[in-house]
Amino acid sequence: MPILKISFGNRSQAMVSYLFKQTQDGMRVQALGGNVVGRDADTVEREFRETRNYFGQQEGRQYYHVALSFERADLGDLAGPSGEPDYEKIRDYGDQWAKESGVADRHEYVVVVHGEKEHPHAHVVWNATGLDGRKYHNDRHNLNRLRDVNDVLARRHGIQRELDRVRDPHRPPDKFLRRVQRGGGRYSWRMDMQGRIREAARRSLSEDDFTARLRERGVALRIRGGKYSYSMNDVHGKQRVCRELRLGEGFHRDSLLDKFERQREQLRSDPDGYRKRLGLERTERYTWQRDLRARIIEALRNARSHEAFRKSMEKQQVSAHLAKDGLYRFAFTDRHGLRHEDISAARLDRGATDRITARISENAARNRTFVATNLARTAGREAGGLVAQLLPRIEAASRGQRARGEGGMPTREDLRMERTRRREMEGDHQESW
Repeated sequence: MPILKISFGNRSQAMVSYLFKQTQDGMRVQALGGNVVGRDADTVEREFRETRNYFGQQEGRQYYHVALSFERADLGDLAGPSGEPDYEKIRDYGDQWAKESGVADRHEYVVVVHGEKEHPHAHVVWNATGLDGRKYHNDRHNLNRLRDVNDVLARRHGIQRELDRVRDPHRPPDKFLRRVQRGGGRYSWRMDMQGRIREAARRSLSEDDFTARLRERGVALRIRGGKYSYSMNDVHGKQRVCRELRLGEGFHRDSLLDKFERQREQLRSDPDGYRKRLGLERTERYTWQRDLRARIIEALRNARSHEAFRKSMEKQQVSAHLAKDGLYRFAFTDRHGLRHEDISAARLDRGATDRITARISENAARNRTFVATNLARTAGREAGGLVAQLLPRIEAASRGQRARGEGGMPTREDLRMERTRRREMEGDHQESW
């Protein structure tokens, strides 16, 4: 399934140079596309720079970059006859994405396909300053829209897309993971803060209790505009302040208040389950969002209607219904025994309901094709059987007519003898000629 990642920066020259940097064996850059005239780093950068200079937009962001990464095992029709990646088709995929996302309408862009890694990927880089002089606007809603375009394109090219956007709220940023892989176990104050907050929330039954437990762990909690803001001193003595939006959904005020309420209810109704959950949360990294997403994916494998999807979810102990606002809502008990009620699909992901509907439609279309093929095969078998039953009767009737001197239809033996006689005549004609 193609993964989309977006980034931006203030030095387009460095990004463009990186894209066109070729390896010694010349196997890195596989294909080029886009609406720019240049096909080398210097020419592309000069086109970007001339547009920025013309509109006086030299400061601030200069470019946006999207990487579309593909798995070799799931290339759909982007693979060649041998199963290897077709880099020209991957380049066309990047061009299609730029056009359908609206990037190609107002901005100069270049598509560069790389194939030196295990996963082929297409880079789409566009000038932040548009041809009309306006800067490209990017926010979280825009990122969801860009990913939705990628989802539609993936399905169009036969690449499977599941509900894979739900990130683990406890997962560290990709940038930090890459840095750790390169340089070993470095300290991250954000991961340190997440660990302290997670440990404080594990036993808290109210917001006041949560605040007190955070204070014990050296974290100060403030409520600003109805949202949490955390602050602490890291291991180097430097003060770190971070709002809830930068830590993940599991650290938002609404999510934590829901968690405290569920923990109170569990302690009241099931004390043994409460103690068991505390032990499980200490030893395993579990999130109910990923658990629910996995159950949805499993239910969507063969669901050909919304009713079938709901029944399949019930088998996995999840209640699902389509609300009046057009969004799916779920209710289930997670692995730790906590009950989650009225979970909107938008909480899992902004376009989750649309993708559920699209997957159900795909399954239904595949089923119609399968049924039509089976009907054709069945009809062919039945027709063949009917002909096999009728031929002996026709031949018997023809023999009777021939015996009475009434002519009749030729039998299979007659036709076989006629073909043999014609071949012999054709051979004699060829020899005499």
